[in-house]
Amino acid sequence: DFGGTSPGYAGITWQMMIWSIITGLLVFIWMGYNLIMFKHKEGDPEHKDALKVGVFPHERGDPKIEIAWTVAPLILVIWLTYISLAPLDYLWDVPDEEETDLIVNVVAGGKGDGNYWDFSYEDGYVVPSNFNKCDSSVNCLEIPHGSIVRFDITAEHVLHAFYIVEIGVKQDAVPGLVTLAWIDTSDVSPGEYNIYCTEYCGSSHSQMLAKLYITVAE
Repeated sequence: DFGGTSPGYAGITWQMMIWSIITGLLVFIWMGYNLIMFKHKEGDPEHKDALKVGVFPHERGDPKIEIAWTVAPLILVIWLTYISLAPLDYLWDVPDEEETDLIVNVVAGGKGDGNYWDFSYEDGYVVPSNFNKCDSSVNCLEIPHGSIVRFDITAEHVLHAFYIVEIGVKQDAVPGLVTLAWIDTSDVSPGEYNIYCTEYCGSSHSQMLAKLYITVAE
């Protein structure tokens, strides 16, 4: 989905896209209008605002227009900022262990010429019997549908960025530091999702891919 499937993000992405198109159209229409209406034609008297070396143009602006094109973008920016706060607050409110159904340890490994993602479940987690999508913990992860899953993310050598593309969850992987991300798999459909690294990390950066499977546990 455009903008990911995290609550609120898809709607915000569409709103920003729509307002960007509207604003762009208004700007180009206004520019075209001025180019046509105020084009100097042969035989026209020289306008007082005609360009002359060393002469600053006379002021002939309308204060109402100037106020409008200052206030309107300000209102738009305030509105877009406001609607962004709710989903940001939702994602930044990382659940603690008591609120989490599953914790997955994520390690970004390799030294630039063979980078990979390595996943491991928290100690004591009983893997459902029908989890059979992954033959290895490297570049493959299967988690249950209908659960709150927290990712504890770190890196071995260099900076990486853990990004579940279709869901819209992204977090840096930093050597010597554990960063957190989470998803409620109730909000997404069971199926296969892609995990990319979005922080340049070496010659194999573009091949640092993993698969995430969200499965209804049995």
